[in-house]
Amino acid sequence: MEIRVFDKTVEPLGTIDEMASLLWHTKYFDVGTFSLLAPITDNNSRLLVEGNILTKHDGKKEVQTADGGIWRRAAQITYVHITKDENGLEQLEAQGYMLSRWLNKRCICPQIVATATNQSLINTMVTKNCGSGAGAKRRFPQFVTLPQDTIAGSSVEYANEVYAKLGQEVKARAQAGKLGYDILVNEREKKYGFYLYKGKDLTAANNDGNTPCIFSRDFDNVNEQEYTASIENCGNFIYVQGAADDNGSQPVVTVDGEGAAGLELEEVFCDATDIARKYQSGETEVTIPLNTYLAMLKTRGGAELENYGKTINFVSTINTNSNLKFKSDFDLGDRITCKEEKWGIQIDARITEVTETYQKGEETIEATFGDSLPTLVDQIRKVR
Repeated sequence: MEIRVFDKTVEPLGTIDEMASLLWHTKYFDVGTFSLLAPITDNNSRLLVEGNILTKHDGKKEVQTADGGIWRRAAQITYVHITKDENGLEQLEAQGYMLSRWLNKRCICPQIVATATNQSLINTMVTKNCGSGAGAKRRFPQFVTLPQDTIAGSSVEYANEVYAKLGQEVKARAQAGKLGYDILVNEREKKYGFYLYKGKDLTAANNDGNTPCIFSRDFDNVNEQEYTASIENCGNFIYVQGAADDNGSQPVVTVDGEGAAGLELEEVFCDATDIARKYQSGETEVTIPLNTYLAMLKTRGGAELENYGKTINFVSTINTNSNLKFKSDFDLGDRITCKEEKWGIQIDARITEVTETYQKGEETIEATFGDSLPTLVDQIRKVR
C-alpha cells in the first residue's frame, strides 16, 4: 500500500517512506477523515505538512469514467503533531478530512429557489458556488463535475437559508435523496471532480439482478458484530413555522411521517423562519407564492424528520479473507443484508461508513450498516 502526496495544484511531491498506521474513514452522507502515524524522516517531514493532499493506492477498484480517467478519494492534511515517547521514539501524526469538506468553504449566494430533484438541486448548488457557474474568485481551481447517472427522485419545492453553508445544504439534500458525494482527484489530469452517486441494491431480495451481498458470521465474512437499536430522540410528526409575511402572519405546516397516533405519535418542531418569503432575481425582488412557500416548508420538514427516526445500526469488522471483497463486491453506499441468526436479527441496510485500518502490514475493514450513531455535536444541533 502506497500513500502519495500532492500539493493543492495536484503536483506530485513524493511518497511516504514508511508508516506505523493509517486510519482511512469514509462516509456516504458526510465528510470522511483520516489519521496517519509515521516515523520522523526527512522525507516524511517534508511531505506531511498541513495543506498537502494524500491519496491511497492499495489495489482496490476506483471510480473510472467513460474516457478512462481514474478518480480516487483523497484527503487534505489539516493537523500535524510530533510526539516523543519514553523510549525516545519520535513519530509524526497527520490528520485531516476528505475533500468534500471544501464545500463548506462557500456560502450559497445568491439564494437558490427552485423546484427540482435532490440530484438536480445538489448539482445546481455546487456549480453556482464553486464550479463553472461561480465567479472567478469563488470557483475551485481545476474543478469539474463528474458524469452522473440520472437518479430517480421526486421534485421538491426548495429554498435554502440565506448564506447557508454549501456543505451543510449538500449533506441535507443528499440525506433526503439517499445520495452519496465526495470530491475526488484525478492524479494524471491534475483535476478535482465532484462525485454524486447512489449506491447499488445488493440486498438478498433485490430486484435489480445484482448478486446479493449478505454479511453474517454464519458465512464467515464478518469477525465481529455490534447491533444497536434506539428510539431515543425520535419524532414522526413535525410542525414547521415559516417567516412572517408583510402583515406579520407566520404560516405553520405539518409533515406526518408515519401516520402515528396516541402514544406512538412523537411531535417535534422546526423553526424555518430562515426561509425568506422574498428573494432577489437580478434587480427584481420576487415574492414567493403562498402555495409554493408552504411546499418549501414541507420540504424542510421532511428533511428535518430524517434526523428523528429510529436508529438501527450494525457495525461489523469484515473478514478480509472472505468471499466478499470491499470495492469489488460491495462499496460505500450500497444496500446489503445483515444477518445474525443467534440474535434473531436480519435487516437490509445501507453501508454508511467504512473504516480501513492499516497497521503492521495488516488491513482491517470496519463497516457501519444503517444509521451512523449521533455524535454529541449532532445531538446538540438536534436540540437547537
